[in-house]
Amino acid sequence: MPIVYKAAAQHLANEADSILVGNIEKNCPGGFEAFNKYIEKNAHPPAIAYENHKVGTTYVSFMIEPDGSVSNVCTILAVGSGMNEEAVRVIRNSNNWIPATIDNKPVRCFCRAAVQFFADFDKHMMWVRAKRIE
Repeated sequence: MPIVYKAAAQHLANEADSILVGNIEKNCPGGFEAFNKYIEKNAHPPAIAYENHKVGTTYVSFMIEPDGSVSNVCTILAVGSGMNEEAVRVIRNSNNWIPATIDNKPVRCFCRAAVQFFADFDKHMMWVRAKRIE
């Protein structure tokens, strides 16, 4: 069950239109560990980032729809060198999220994720991990 940080309700609001704010761990099947494994397996460090010796963390926001699909993926904090596009791509391609619920009915949920790009340029290595957002 997701932890809700804040929710706004109106007397006439349709539950399907409600938006909750949560973090990745509370909505990803398997929690943060499963999300991190997904990122490690599916995100690919951009060649341009490696060539330019760039690393960093891209922060992405997105919606989890009532059916568990992902929509409205966009960069909140960008680092460039192709890393933003790769973070958006990998989040956009994720599926089967656990939607937030109100009265046992699924509703839209706003989420944030951080995708970190690391490198050891001396060893000619670059890798990607998820970063926990507190």
